[in-house]
Amino acid sequence: MTKNKTRIIIAALLVVAALAAIVLGVMNLPNRTNATGAQIIDTLRIRTLLDATGAGVVDSYVAIAKKEATAAAKAAGGGMAAIREAVAKAEEETRAKYSGTQTDYSTLDTTALTAAVADYAALLAEHDAVAVAAENAYIAENMAAAEAAAKAEREAKIAAGEEVGEETEVTVDMSGFVATEEMTAAKAKADAQYEAVGAALQGIYPVLDASALNTLKGTIESIVYTRGDTFTAQYDRYVAAGSEEALDNKGAAFVVRYADDLIYVGAALLIAALVVLFSELLVRKLGIPRVIIGLFFILLCFMCLLYDLSLPTLLSNAVVRMGMNSIMVLAMVPGIQCGISLNLGLPIGLVCGLIGGLVTIEMELPGVWGFLFAIAFGSALAAAAGWLYAQLLNRLKGEEMGVTTYVGFSIVSLMCIAWLVLPFKSLKLRWPLGTGLRNTIGLDSSNFSHILDDFLSFKIGSFDVPTGLLLFMALCCFAVWLFSRSKTGVAMQAVGNNPRFAEATGINVDKMRIIGTVLSTVLGAIGILVYSQSYGFMQLYTAPRQMGFIAASAILIGGASTTRCKISHVIIGTFLFQGVLTLGMPVANVLVPGSTISETLRILISNGIILYALTKSGGASRG
Repeated sequence: MTKNKTRIIIAALLVVAALAAIVLGVMNLPNRTNATGAQIIDTLRIRTLLDATGAGVVDSYVAIAKKEATAAAKAAGGGMAAIREAVAKAEEETRAKYSGTQTDYSTLDTTALTAAVADYAALLAEHDAVAVAAENAYIAENMAAAEAAAKAEREAKIAAGEEVGEETEVTVDMSGFVATEEMTAAKAKADAQYEAVGAALQGIYPVLDASALNTLKGTIESIVYTRGDTFTAQYDRYVAAGSEEALDNKGAAFVVRYADDLIYVGAALLIAALVVLFSELLVRKLGIPRVIIGLFFILLCFMCLLYDLSLPTLLSNAVVRMGMNSIMVLAMVPGIQCGISLNLGLPIGLVCGLIGGLVTIEMELPGVWGFLFAIAFGSALAAAAGWLYAQLLNRLKGEEMGVTTYVGFSIVSLMCIAWLVLPFKSLKLRWPLGTGLRNTIGLDSSNFSHILDDFLSFKIGSFDVPTGLLLFMALCCFAVWLFSRSKTGVAMQAVGNNPRFAEATGINVDKMRIIGTVLSTVLGAIGILVYSQSYGFMQLYTAPRQMGFIAASAILIGGASTTRCKISHVIIGTFLFQGVLTLGMPVANVLVPGSTISETLRILISNGIILYALTKSGGASRG
């Protein structure tokens, strides 16, 4: 059997399985909100309630036995020691007698209890809705005061020279919240209905008295209703309590519970079928690394859905991370095009950008003007540093990868000393005691925190669109693309593709390499400022060391090589790289709580892709 036939058969089997899963899921998903779903939840809820009440019944029998033992010991003239001994013996015997007994649920008539519990659940939900509305009104009324207090506290810390972190969402202190009349009325209705639930339970367990029912009230209320209850939340809660045995058809209930997951699995199988069918074409067009990372990203998306993680929120975070890292990845493009390969000396530009940001904070330039000044100052500094850097690379042609790595590490180490002696005076920048700049500089509304992220941003459901950040990314990508189409840009690319041929046509090779290196360094300075404003901090000392490797990994994942790249490689690669990191962390935490799998994956992906690119750097390049 040929490989093509084998792929077709496997793809066909995957499609059949996918269609079966999707059809089964689509057929059962509506059952969550109709009578079938209600019956499943009612059955599970009543069994959970009976089990919890049964435990309370045992406690009631124990209380009765202890009371009788105390009376008998007193009547016999026993002292305190005799009474304690009698009570302990009575409790032990009573628990041994009743705790091991199994209730025959098939003989119980739960009709009245089911109706009473359904009404109780509805009234609890009504009270919760009233409470949420009242809490929201209280928060809206007191938010301005809370924001003013938070701002005053932050300004006081800055004035005292204390380190402040990123501005976080202000929360209102709810300790002064008092229940409204509507809440009290709704609670009274629910409490009255609880008496009906208690009467129904006493019909099943006559030993339950008012005291026992009062003790069980909190437990019963949490079983019947919890804020945010959905079909799946209630099903999982009741099954976790061991009530699945109450279901007549466990398989059917299971399918209803996981109907949406069946649809997701079906969609994943369809994608797998397409990948199997067109595997050779995908590898030929995209390359093995991009296919693997792309499939891994899709797998993470489906795992987020399967584990009920908020995929729109995570994708929104991935888009933000793409925007905040994209300019640093874009800085790799001029370096590759001019022939210096991957610019792992990117920390030179990053340091210049950080200095521009520090000068802005020192001069107390606020908002947009401060951000623009930081870009202008950092870019000018980066252009000068980039020119010197380019002169070094022109004297060490053929050894660029090793030289750029060494230079990048060296500038970071050198700046670790410089950050301690630079003459900045602002208390926002310096340590309160001693000398030197802080390791982490918090940004806030007084400078340029989230200046791009918040510009024209809007929400689509739980998906936040950072319009300003994406527009700035698009503007920078367009500027680089436009430059690459100019006469100088074409000449620079000719040098990168074949320096000997370019020199033979009269192009000044060294000049083009200088232009590309300077442009790459300037983009690095801009990129770190975009990253910092989105992150909310500026990190000094060793923080920039690995950013060149991260940027190189992203552009290689996008399909670039060490000798050829395009703007599309920047966008695709940055999104895939950051998307895997953003989705991988919560999925890893669900699979292995408390693990560092996500960080391990980041290291493997970053270093593995660079290693793969280096093994291919001497061969043909893909466009």
